[in-house]
Amino acid sequence: MCTTSTSPSPAGKEESQNTDDSTEATVKITNDAVVEMEAGGEHENKDKENEKEQKKKNKRSFLNKVSALITKGLEEKFESHGRRVASHPRMTVAFCLVISALCGLGTMGFFTELRPYRLWIPQNSEFIKVMNWQAENFPSSYRQQMAVWEADNVLTAKVIQEMWRLHTRVVDIKVGSNDTSWDDLCTRVPSMPVGSSEKPEEEYDYDDFDYGSLSLRRRRSTNEKKDADLSLILPRDQYCRTLESLPKMCLETSLLEVWGLDEERIMNLTDEQVVKDINTVQLSGVFGFQVNFTKYLGSVTYDRRGRVISAKAASHIWVTRVDELAVMNGQFIVDQGSGEAVDTAGMIWEKKWVETVLEDPSRPEDITVYAQSASSFGEISDKNIWGDVKWLMVGICIMISFVNMTLGRRNLVQQRPMLAFMGILSIGQGVAIAYGLCSILGIPYNPVNSILPILLIGLGVDDMFVIMAAWETAGKHKSAATDLVERAGKTMRHAGVAITVTSLTDVTAFAVGASTDLPALRSFCIYASIGIFAVYALQATFFLAWVVRDETRLRENRNGFLWCVVHRDWKPWACSKRDLMADFFKWFCRFFLSTPVRVIILIFTGALMAVSVWTTLKLHQEFNPMWFIPQDSYLYKCFEATKHHFPESGEKGYIYFANISLPEDLVPLNKFVNDLTSSGVVSDVNAWFTALDDYLSHIPEIDRTTIDYSMLQDKLSIFLQSASGASYRNDFSVDGQLECLYPAPPVSSFRIAITHRPAPTPKEQTAVLDTIKNLVAGVPVQGYRAAWAQAYSVWETNEVVGIELWRNMLLAAVVVGIVTLILLASFWGAFLVLLCVASTVVGVGGTMWLWGLTVDTVSCIALVLAIGLSVDYAAHIAHAFLAARASNDKKERARIAVEGVGSAVLKGGVSTLLAFVLLAWSSSHVFLTFFKVFTAASILGLYYGLIFLPVILSFIGPDAYAEDLEESDDTESEKEIEKVPELQQSKSYSNSAFSSEAA
Repeated sequence: MCTTSTSPSPAGKEESQNTDDSTEATVKITNDAVVEMEAGGEHENKDKENEKEQKKKNKRSFLNKVSALITKGLEEKFESHGRRVASHPRMTVAFCLVISALCGLGTMGFFTELRPYRLWIPQNSEFIKVMNWQAENFPSSYRQQMAVWEADNVLTAKVIQEMWRLHTRVVDIKVGSNDTSWDDLCTRVPSMPVGSSEKPEEEYDYDDFDYGSLSLRRRRSTNEKKDADLSLILPRDQYCRTLESLPKMCLETSLLEVWGLDEERIMNLTDEQVVKDINTVQLSGVFGFQVNFTKYLGSVTYDRRGRVISAKAASHIWVTRVDELAVMNGQFIVDQGSGEAVDTAGMIWEKKWVETVLEDPSRPEDITVYAQSASSFGEISDKNIWGDVKWLMVGICIMISFVNMTLGRRNLVQQRPMLAFMGILSIGQGVAIAYGLCSILGIPYNPVNSILPILLIGLGVDDMFVIMAAWETAGKHKSAATDLVERAGKTMRHAGVAITVTSLTDVTAFAVGASTDLPALRSFCIYASIGIFAVYALQATFFLAWVVRDETRLRENRNGFLWCVVHRDWKPWACSKRDLMADFFKWFCRFFLSTPVRVIILIFTGALMAVSVWTTLKLHQEFNPMWFIPQDSYLYKCFEATKHHFPESGEKGYIYFANISLPEDLVPLNKFVNDLTSSGVVSDVNAWFTALDDYLSHIPEIDRTTIDYSMLQDKLSIFLQSASGASYRNDFSVDGQLECLYPAPPVSSFRIAITHRPAPTPKEQTAVLDTIKNLVAGVPVQGYRAAWAQAYSVWETNEVVGIELWRNMLLAAVVVGIVTLILLASFWGAFLVLLCVASTVVGVGGTMWLWGLTVDTVSCIALVLAIGLSVDYAAHIAHAFLAARASNDKKERARIAVEGVGSAVLKGGVSTLLAFVLLAWSSSHVFLTFFKVFTAASILGLYYGLIFLPVILSFIGPDAYAEDLEESDDTESEKEIEKVPELQQSKSYSNSAFSSEAA
């Protein structure tokens, strides 16, 4: 094809050229102007953008900047740490094992503390101070064994004869190579001489009379006439000479004293004679003391004349003594209940005594005997600590199975049983480190600490979930897909911050709790702080190293359980590729975030909060050391029988005095006794000076109103060695030796025995304690004075445990709140999280009331821990909501948050429940309390965190983070993730400082 072209003329060409030049110039000017205008507009737009960006940056609060700085710094440190571990996994594993073993050697100094007064009461309390003073001034080596007889009526010949059979069986007990018996171990007391007040003094033959004749005393005990004190009848020198020849009887108190341990009389008793003798005999046929035998009876029935006609229970007591020489020679066993060193033979005899009392196949079925030896509390408490190990082992197996199903896939290669086992092993190492270091530091182990292994398992498993979630997310990066070192770095960049935050929250909360005055709570908090930190460190090292090794195994298609088995041409099953949990949460979010359901949830939550507050207000404060005894133990049954049949007996106690001026202070002391009696808080006051005054009233030549010091000391000596006053001998501490013929040495201190009226509630106990202390403080005498009773240890604990609960909960809440506020970088977000935490804790309190729990030391610990548990559930959702920038719609952001982290939060809650669910079958008060509290905390925490919080955020949630709040140096990887929508959710979760399920 041809074409024809025409050339212009020179003139036209020139014109054309001029035109073109002119046009070109015009165009150039125009273009320059346009370019200049465009450049100006571009600069203007850029300036506006910069100004907008600057304003946006300026809008970032100081809290945002601090949060970003901390998070970024931690990310860099953990990324370097992850790379080091992945570069040397074998060395890391070996190093962790060596450190754990070295710390574990500290358990050679491991010791338990079971003494109630060393666990449940502040060591600077009045009770401890008086107890220490008592141990120094009134030391005692006596040990009491008590049996409680129970029948429809114990005042029958049949029951009394069974008592005699038991008496003979106890006498026949022999233990050890030396056949140590009751006769060798018993505490011996003088059998005091007693005469008849109806017999004139001149009829006594002082030379031939056998003052110590036990058979004569038995005959006298049948006399209904009042028996008199021979020290008031016989000349002093004659009476004192007889004391040396008096028999010393083994101290065994029971109804058998009525018949003087006379087998023939006992075996020939009738039911009528038993009732008659109980009502008429006032003299112990064994010891010669005046005794009101009704005090040995429980659940007593009286007739119209006030005479005893029946009783459903009776006490029977044996008193032994500690062989101090054997203890000094190293032949002793420490009683875990009292902390006393008891001679080996005595301790073995006590155990044999329990068997003898309880195991008698020939005993009639309608007669029941309960037993409580001096060593029962320590022995049973010690067994109870280790008795639930079986539940711990089963729980560990369940957790390994759960972790395996959660960490891996459902096929031969991608399952991770060995990795799950190594993760649990790292937790075991953390337990060993906690026990070892605390033993080295001299911190005792107590019954509450028995919950620690299960607690650490629950927390450690959560850390494993976090690391594995971050590991899977990091594996989706191109650069990290093949390079395990880089993948480990990226994993720890995100997971390290997450487990640090949750672990730091718990460690700090427990460290604050360690400042408490309650020794048991302080011990647990220290153990828990060290244990949680150890588990955290081992998960970030030991477990991470095994994750790297397991990934190598997986890439080689080796079997997940038997690593030596290689699966050639392996392909995963189709069903193992599905993420069932993610599918569930997609459906779940569509359902509960619909408007009608959200309204129903808000109404239900309001009702739940109201009911929680109402039931929590019913929760009362009460503590009893006997709760630490299993309810199926013989000791607990004896305690319950005693409480049921002897409720009116009240608690025994003493009022101590030292450096008192006698007899000048006897007048205010007598007034003090009257004040005690009229106070209404004591049922009986047994004061030696009251008995002495009655004793002196039988000596006509003495004017009691003008008695001086020398006369007081002279009469006090004979009084304390008479039938009237011998029972008060242990109530004195004198500077010297008491001798019958001479005045008593100066009295350095003495005590008054009191019996409190029953005070079943903590409020009543506090009132009694305050009344006693005020009366003691008001006695107008110089010198030392104080009140003490064994029950005061419980009463004083009840006074402080409520204060300690509020103190520790508030401190824990403040610590958790500060950490949450800094890392969420949102005041409104942090407030909503703390609202969920408060609602959870209040709900747990209400559930405790429904379950019959009270506020005590154990529930105090559990409630403090529940704060750290519940804050994690809500914090994960809140942070995911704040990080969701894909939409400005709050409902959509709430959906993204739940779909992104809901699965992890739910796994954390389930893992906590699994860790404690088996404790429901425990007989331990500690384990049962933690089961109930943690079950409630997990369920309520999941509800408020996974359901209520997203709903409230969908209505009034805070704005999303600014775009530059979470800038990362890993720019390329971030851009990769942003290209894939399903990875974007993972990013918002894995970058979170809270990207873990509850810890």
